[in-house]
Amino acid sequence: MDTNAIVSRLMRVLRFDATVYREVAADNNAMPQAGIIVTAAAIVAALGQLSQGVLAVVVIAVISIIAFFIYTAVATGVSKVFQGKTGFNEMGRTLGYAYAWYALGILALLPIGGGFLAWVGSLVAWVAGIIALRESAEFETWKAVVTVIVAGLVAVVLTGIVTAPILVALGVAQAVAGS
Repeated sequence: MDTNAIVSRLMRVLRFDATVYREVAADNNAMPQAGIIVTAAAIVAALGQLSQGVLAVVVIAVISIIAFFIYTAVATGVSKVFQGKTGFNEMGRTLGYAYAWYALGILALLPIGGGFLAWVGSLVAWVAGIIALRESAEFETWKAVVTVIVAGLVAVVLTGIVTAPILVALGVAQAVAGS
């Protein structure tokens, strides 16, 4: 895996260079790179919740990764409504790179304004996601915005359903361990 290519592409993501998403969409070998970016960003963002404990960081990171895959699947499906020209893997590659912005969640550790800065980081990630989705699906920006909103709402519900058993099991385990 070419780390220079990953870093170069990430720098272009940080500059909101839309051409990087077209490049990643066309690169069938970029899925492992996108997976590394999603995993790293999820872990870094989860570290912003370190005050909740190490277990919370691990759980948040795992749920974030699960949520990414659910969101990618839903966004792929919603994009088809608008005749988007993309599939799950292509969408996953482009959204995976856009996901790098979620690493700003670590700013929640800052005692003053950290939570606000982490929230702004998630908004920036949504903007990057709109660009990535637009380039992957090859359609107009307004369609990308609608797709991101609808897919985001559906993915939140589905992620809650999928991860609820994990959270319940952890809650029971903590209650048993604490008694």
